[in-house]
Amino acid sequence: MEINSQLIIDRLSQRMDLDRVYLLNYRFLNQEYHHLLLVLKPVNGLSHKVLKPIVELCLIGQENVSFEIILIGELLNKIKIGSMYYSYVSSARFNLYCSGKKNAISLGHKELKSVMEIAAELYKQVSPVSMGFLQGAETFAGQGSYLRAVFMLHQGIENHLRFLQTLIDGKANNVHHLNSRIKSLDEHFSTLKASFIGNTEEERARFSLYDAAFNAVKQNKDLEISAVDASWLYDHSKFILDAVEQLYFSFMGGLHIEYERLLAEMEAQQLAKSKAAAEEKKSDIGTSSVKANGSVLHAFPWPEHDQSAIHHLLDQIRREHTPEQIMLLNYYVSNAYGRALFDYPSTACGTADIYLVVLKKRIGSSYFRKVSYGKVTAVISFLNTDFIAAKLQKGSRFSHTIWNESAILFRDPSYKPCYAIAPINWADTLSKIEHCWKRNSALMRGLLDILTNDNFSSRQLAVMLLNQLIVVGLHTYLYIRIGYAPPHISTEELIEWTCVCDKRVKAFFSSKDAVENILNAEVLKPMKGRIHALPQELAQLDMDYFKSRAKDIADFLMDLGGQSLSYMEAKSGIGANRSKGGDDGQQ
Repeated sequence: MEINSQLIIDRLSQRMDLDRVYLLNYRFLNQEYHHLLLVLKPVNGLSHKVLKPIVELCLIGQENVSFEIILIGELLNKIKIGSMYYSYVSSARFNLYCSGKKNAISLGHKELKSVMEIAAELYKQVSPVSMGFLQGAETFAGQGSYLRAVFMLHQGIENHLRFLQTLIDGKANNVHHLNSRIKSLDEHFSTLKASFIGNTEEERARFSLYDAAFNAVKQNKDLEISAVDASWLYDHSKFILDAVEQLYFSFMGGLHIEYERLLAEMEAQQLAKSKAAAEEKKSDIGTSSVKANGSVLHAFPWPEHDQSAIHHLLDQIRREHTPEQIMLLNYYVSNAYGRALFDYPSTACGTADIYLVVLKKRIGSSYFRKVSYGKVTAVISFLNTDFIAAKLQKGSRFSHTIWNESAILFRDPSYKPCYAIAPINWADTLSKIEHCWKRNSALMRGLLDILTNDNFSSRQLAVMLLNQLIVVGLHTYLYIRIGYAPPHISTEELIEWTCVCDKRVKAFFSSKDAVENILNAEVLKPMKGRIHALPQELAQLDMDYFKSRAKDIADFLMDLGGQSLSYMEAKSGIGANRSKGGDDGQQ
């Protein structure tokens, strides 16, 4: 029977103070159902639950339509805490009615993506647990212990029903009886009770064995359950788990369609803005940035004389590497500098330097690159999409930062990421950071002790140990402050990469003193087992010069590491009352 939505709205609006009405249609167990979500304005002294008979009266003649009533404040709160169900039901396409001039509640693509990622991560955790309980039931049934087998089935079903309740309410209660939990869920899915608990007396009696088995095991009592009943309950358990997953995938599919629509809409708006900016500037470079799809360069204070070179360089990267996405981490341009994602530089410096992460499906052996055009230099770290997806799922702080806070300069239209993002475990992160700092600071102090020893007299060995001191110090600094250093890159490139934070490291190794510059060039060379003959200027130096430089480098790197540890402790909000002693080891 066709639903007369206008008739329903007319009847309801005459009898109650509606704020919004949504009509959801969904498939469950191979049938289509219609569900009304009635959103009411709060009324003093009156519970919205007493209005159910009025709604039932208004729906007379409209078959196969279930409903639920919710206050507007409660709906907004459930959406805010990440309810997948209410985020889906309140989509603009299901909206039938809005009071006054109000618009339908509609989440943005970022919020919708977050809801899907949370739900996907939850499903990933719940599914293997429930399957484990089913396997446990098979094991106990094989031993003839049907009470424990049914207890295992109860736990698997409860786990999946908790999952469904979390998708709806954003959290689950601690009710262990399946009967009670299903009755509360039946408000949202009207066939759940009949489908799961059963329609006949025999089915309901068998279903009650789930809760009976749970109570018996909990109270350490015996309960006789036949093999026939246990077999029926096992099949019924698989049916329930499958039905819950059908609902999850149905809502996930609907949210994904909405997300794709919002993303396409946003990209179209960005494209329109880019085209408008290009026409206004009447510049060929402006046109190329529009073709790059999603360029937001106009949002940054690029000096006019650098615009052309920056656009040219980005277009060159796009053509040569065919990336999925280009993200801006930091920039230093004339008298302007970017809000670094990992630090906040106190002074503006340098010419036009931009620091990028380029995402590709396959990056091969190219992890890091520095390219220039005119007065503009781009420092690029290449990451593959599988790597960023895996790191986001593990709660990597580096991936979190670049994914959520970087500026997207380009995104391929076919790249539509929907990754599961786990929160950062700051307690675990700080523990690992501290452990790394204790090990590596002790290692740096050990290297310094060797270099400043009175009996130490080899200039060649001094250069090699200084190289190791710098490598250990830079990797330690990057691990603590950022959480990532591009692999397989030289020490000089490592110094360049530290500029995603600020330019302190680069400035330290850039000197106006000629001899110091020669020494820096030597200690920053890739060693890899090769022994380079020292330049004449270094071969004639007094050993005290090497020892003094070793102390300066060690002090700088130790201070940098200590500051970074304090910075991360403050950023985590956990606290900084931690020991900074040292022991031997390797990162």
